[in-house]
Amino acid sequence: MPASLPEREPPYAWVILAASAVMIGMAFGAIVNISVFLKPLAAEFGWPRAELSAAYSVVTVATGLGGIVMGHFSDRLSVRRVVLVGSITPGVAFLLLSGLNTPGELYAFHALMGLFGFGAIMAPLTNVTTFWFARNRGLAVGLTSAGGALGQGLMPFLARQLILDQGWRDAYQTMGLIYLVVLIPLALLIRNPPQASGWAAAGEGADAPTPYAIPRHWLVALVCLAVIFCCTCMATPIVHVVALGSDSGLGPREAAGLLTVMMIFGVAGRILTGRMADRIGNLRAYVIVSLAQTVLALWFPHVHTLGGLYALAALFGLGYAGVMTALILCAREFSPPRNTGLSIGLVAFFGWVGMAFGAWQGGLFYDLSGNYVQAFANASIAGVINLLILGLLYLYTVRWAAPAVVARA
Repeated sequence: MPASLPEREPPYAWVILAASAVMIGMAFGAIVNISVFLKPLAAEFGWPRAELSAAYSVVTVATGLGGIVMGHFSDRLSVRRVVLVGSITPGVAFLLLSGLNTPGELYAFHALMGLFGFGAIMAPLTNVTTFWFARNRGLAVGLTSAGGALGQGLMPFLARQLILDQGWRDAYQTMGLIYLVVLIPLALLIRNPPQASGWAAAGEGADAPTPYAIPRHWLVALVCLAVIFCCTCMATPIVHVVALGSDSGLGPREAAGLLTVMMIFGVAGRILTGRMADRIGNLRAYVIVSLAQTVLALWFPHVHTLGGLYALAALFGLGYAGVMTALILCAREFSPPRNTGLSIGLVAFFGWVGMAFGAWQGGLFYDLSGNYVQAFANASIAGVINLLILGLLYLYTVRWAAPAVVARA
């Protein structure tokens, strides 16, 4: 670690981390809201579930696109301005959803939530957090992303209770007010780091020569390619594990518990991987958790006992969640200086693409074969391709880096 790094992080860095973790958690919770509003909307309007669930596809794609755009702006504007947009948009979208009457409105309001809501929160906040932390950057990203895992569980639970107590229209209104009241004050706490923090302290200024064998933008492109296959491997168990558990003879509660266990251990996986990245390096940590994810995904269709499936879900939760921390850290490390927000946004976008494909192929190959063996094997194949690309990244950034630097000198 460079000697120029400070002995301790600035005290305000922990304020940034806490605010970012809560905001990212609530944003993650917002984009999965359709999971609990699906049945009430189907009962109200008689719309097919496929038509309703398409709202999730809309919000995820919009989030990916918004992350690129808003990440770019966060590199050039005050982060607080960008995040304020993200703090206002989900609340407004929920208030608009309370007056929902057509599928077009459902998609439009979810697109708004993704483009200018989550898209203006995830990449910019992750980016600014890494600049506030010089010594414990991996831990900071792990804690911040752990907020996302908690939000995915807590916010839909809150929405479900509101629907039961108030009905779906009033629940959307209440959610909108909660998001505005909580997110706006948190956004006002966000600020750009002092000049002594982040990449400036680590010697990553705009004029610093690249220490790698190829230009940084090619490294980011390789991370984007890797993350497509990485998230394909990740999404198949996440989306299909409950159905797989049911097919294996588990009751509805036990099958649903597989996903709960996966998400709970995912919180720990994010934090532990961040800590590991601080000790052994971002790319090495990414390889380790990717390898774990790839091997574990293959075993799901071959385990049929309650204890075995729960143990597998817990281990997979540690691995897949660690991947989410490590890929952000790699995107930030390999990014061209002054473009880290854009790079994180790009990597996140291709991650969403991989998630969408992994979920789809899991269902497709189940329909073709009547079981999940081939679907989960495909997930592991995608994981192997991801590992091969990470191996190439290792060669360019570690094995061949020093000779390249000497040659340029």
